[in-house]
Amino acid sequence: MKDKLSSLHTSHSTLVLKHSALHTKNSQYISQFEEKVSSSLMNFKGEDLLLAVSGGADSMAMLAALCVIVPKEKLFCLHVEHGLRPAEESCGDADFVSAYCKEQGIECNVVHISPGKVASFARRKGIGIEAAARFFRHRELFWEAKRLGENTCILFAHTKDDLLETALMRVLRGAGPAGLAAMPSIKSIERGTKKKARIFRPLLSMSRSDIIEYLQVRNLSWREDSTNTDIQFLRNRIRHLLIPLLNESFPSWKNGVDAMAKTQSLTAAFITDEAQARIKWEKNTFYSTNIDNFYMQPLIIREESLFLAINELQKGLKNYRSVKRAVVRRFCAGNIIAADLGPVKIKQENGKILLFKAKKEFFESGVSLLIKEPSLDSL
Repeated sequence: MKDKLSSLHTSHSTLVLKHSALHTKNSQYISQFEEKVSSSLMNFKGEDLLLAVSGGADSMAMLAALCVIVPKEKLFCLHVEHGLRPAEESCGDADFVSAYCKEQGIECNVVHISPGKVASFARRKGIGIEAAARFFRHRELFWEAKRLGENTCILFAHTKDDLLETALMRVLRGAGPAGLAAMPSIKSIERGTKKKARIFRPLLSMSRSDIIEYLQVRNLSWREDSTNTDIQFLRNRIRHLLIPLLNESFPSWKNGVDAMAKTQSLTAAFITDEAQARIKWEKNTFYSTNIDNFYMQPLIIREESLFLAINELQKGLKNYRSVKRAVVRRFCAGNIIAADLGPVKIKQENGKILLFKAKKEFFESGVSLLIKEPSLDSL
């Protein structure tokens, strides 16, 4: 009997020790995760932090960690309900985020987009649903940051997995060096002629598995967006079809894509500096530059210079839209002498390259071209 009692006591002690060791391990993981997030915030001491929170795992991990690290009065949350999914699901996400913020004593603003508005915008602009939803989400975030004051930084919960997925998407779409460059952790975005918004991604060095483990050891829940499994979207096809194949057949692919992105960041910075130094634009109500000097430069320099001018000219336009590289390349190669790019137009005239804002009625007109004989650069 004594042997049995001794054995039971030993087993109980072993279980207690194992539980204690697991608790210690979990506590260490929580501390390491939060310390990593905290150290990434060194450049944002004293600033108000506006968190974009969807209710998914990534954004909930960011919110939960920051609730421990940052004084609550410095944290603000914005949730955008895009009106794309059934109201029971999407409004459930909004209620989940609101309830957590209320529990933590954090101000949370929920914005509801009218059903059909995002899809209508996507059709009108000729872009995908995801891009249209991102436009509305970012617009609301910039407005909220403006309301909170100049000393506000917008935080996104992008992870290393998002970085790799985005890089693969851009490779498949034939992006240039700037598009293939690594996603920056800190970025300033000009809104109009006066306001600059700073954005920050504190989880960019962490993997999605890191995020899930942190939530699990802290016993925190999150919401799953049903559209994340819909493979009609390119990102989901990459996440659920391409990446598993790469993991199985090319185990080191992540290192390769990461190295490519870092190299392209350096390349993009060099090309931008060269374009700004070699091609000068006179800036009035329209932009102009000398045509001979323009066509003396390498094609990639011409393209970058023109993109920089187009982006600057579009600042403050409500109808801001991206311009397709293929059209810009045809103009820069000398294959066309004019192009209607939607909100901006470009043409050759009197020894100048002229770039100017189009009239409002041309904003939705798509792209029209005036074509001449191919130049030597295109052969």
